[in-house]
Amino acid sequence: MSLSVLRVKKILEKYFQKIHFTQKDIEISDVKSLAKGWETELFSFVFSYQEEGQKKVDHLILRIYPGKNMQNKIKWEYDVLIALFNAGYPVPRTHLLELDEEFFGKPFIIMDRIAGVDMGEEFFNAIETKDMETLTEKLLPLVCKLFVELHDLDWRIIPADIIKKETINPYFFIDRRLASFEKKIEEYELHELQSILNWLKERRDNVPSEKISVLHQDFHPHNIIIADDGKPFVVDWPSCNVGDFRQDLGWTLLLVSAYTSSEIRNAILKAYENKLGSKVEEIDYFEVLAAFRRFSDILIMFKFSPNEHGSREEALQQIKDTVFHIENIYSLVREKTNLSIPKLEEFISSIKNR
Repeated sequence: MSLSVLRVKKILEKYFQKIHFTQKDIEISDVKSLAKGWETELFSFVFSYQEEGQKKVDHLILRIYPGKNMQNKIKWEYDVLIALFNAGYPVPRTHLLELDEEFFGKPFIIMDRIAGVDMGEEFFNAIETKDMETLTEKLLPLVCKLFVELHDLDWRIIPADIIKKETINPYFFIDRRLASFEKKIEEYELHELQSILNWLKERRDNVPSEKISVLHQDFHPHNIIIADDGKPFVVDWPSCNVGDFRQDLGWTLLLVSAYTSSEIRNAILKAYENKLGSKVEEIDYFEVLAAFRRFSDILIMFKFSPNEHGSREEALQQIKDTVFHIENIYSLVREKTNLSIPKLEEFISSIKNR
């Protein structure tokens, strides 16, 4: 999907006129296309209207989900955002969920726009300029404070169909994740990843769950916005779930290692443990678990059309442009598991040559 800002403006005007029938003088202005993720297309806009004789102005975000059969995924993110906001966790206030595809041809949500800066920009600038004081004294403590606070929430606030608490045993979440990996291999013929799954299964008994948490599942500085008043907000929640907090931490550490360095990864782990007040056990296992997830997502994206797996067509180019991080993840897996996977090496090489 590629929408012009003019077309978005016209569609939003039509939409708000239809649903806000008690409000007068509705106007949509300052529509801007924002950075796009793998799965969504984002626009910011200003919504003005008259209410009880007064002019109201709201600064909002439109988040559109491409791909087919995305209604459940977008409703899930909407419900998660509402639950987190009501629990006092710093997420944007979310106003509207629209599953009717009459307007944009895809479902969408509308939420508050947070006026501020992307923490990721300051994070990577500190790394590039080797400003370790800003990184270790300012940024990492804030990132890990938000991360630990998320993992300390009562997981039952999330509207998961998960399970009744009494059915959870110490291996429930890891068994569920491994079963989902097995299903992915069979459904999408991801045989390149079988040896990684075998390695994970062989060590499953070493990682009973110690703490059930709400998981963001893509927690990194680019998903943190620092508002103009200094308050942080965490965004991008479609992958939110419930599970062992180390699943979340392992994913973050893996991505940081892949995009930056092992030194920055170690600094984040140290900051997290300092905030947690204890050592995180068996974290290497959860980084390999995260690597399987990353590899499987990318393999599926290249083997099937974007419309089938719910990502944007432009996401493939984003992966090609950052293929170095896939190479780094493979190196990390080899280091932690001693596995050599020629078919995966061939796939990574094929991305570089496309």
